[in-house]
Amino acid sequence: MVAHQAGRDHAWPTGEAPMSTKKAKPEMSTETVTKATEQVAEQVASFAQKTLDQAQGAFEKVSEVAHGNVQLMDAAANAYKNRVTDIQLKSMEFVQLNINSGFAFARKLFAVRDPQEAVNLHQGFFKEQAETLQRQAAELSELSVALAKESMKPVQEQMTKSFASLSKVA
Repeated sequence: MVAHQAGRDHAWPTGEAPMSTKKAKPEMSTETVTKATEQVAEQVASFAQKTLDQAQGAFEKVSEVAHGNVQLMDAAANAYKNRVTDIQLKSMEFVQLNINSGFAFARKLFAVRDPQEAVNLHQGFFKEQAETLQRQAAELSELSVALAKESMKPVQEQMTKSFASLSKVA
């Protein structure tokens, strides 16, 4: 044989064929396939468990926030309700006072015999009623401001807590 022909043929001293440079695929036994399948199944189960745990944790956090919001709205609604009741009672008190004042004026007016005295009575009554209505409006305004403040107080407290907890995380 020729020892070398343009790099194509090689002579092997033992007459054996040259070994292939390709790697032989290892044959997978049933045991190897079973182990690989079990490993994949374990990994999938582990991943599924982690995902489920994360989803449950997220749900619990959302549920906690929702529960807190319900309590917050309940506190705000109670504060609002209490102050609205105060305003209603005060308004009814003012109505009663103003009506009684009107009845008292009417009685005085019917007792008057002189037209000038009636005019003076009218002027005095209207001046007194204007001052009374101004005081009543101021009282109702104060109650309305208290209503707004107390209704917002639970929301402000929650916001303060939320920002405080966010600053601790950051």
